[in-house]
Amino acid sequence: RPDAVVLDVMLPDINGKEVCQRVRSDETLDSVKIICISGMVEEEKIADLRAAGADDFIQKPLDVDLLLKRVCQHLDLETDALD
Repeated sequence: RPDAVVLDVMLPDINGKEVCQRVRSDETLDSVKIICISGMVEEEKIADLRAAGADDFIQKPLDVDLLLKRVCQHLDLETDALD
C-alpha cells in the first residue's frame, strides 16, 4: 500500500475527484495521503477535491521542491534535508 498518492486531476479516462472518492471508499487506504496537482485554480473545484478526500492541492506548473516538502509534511517526515 502506498503512503501517498500524487494525483494529476485531469486524467483522460477518469477525473481526479472520482479517484479521490474511490481511494477514500477503501478502508484499507484510510491512511494514504492524496496530493492533487492541476493547472486549474478555481477555488470551488479545489474545495470539491478536498471534500472528496484530497489532503492537499498544488498548482501547476509543478514545483518539485514544494511537492517534496508537502509529501514530507503529510507523512510527518523531516524536511531539513530538503532546504
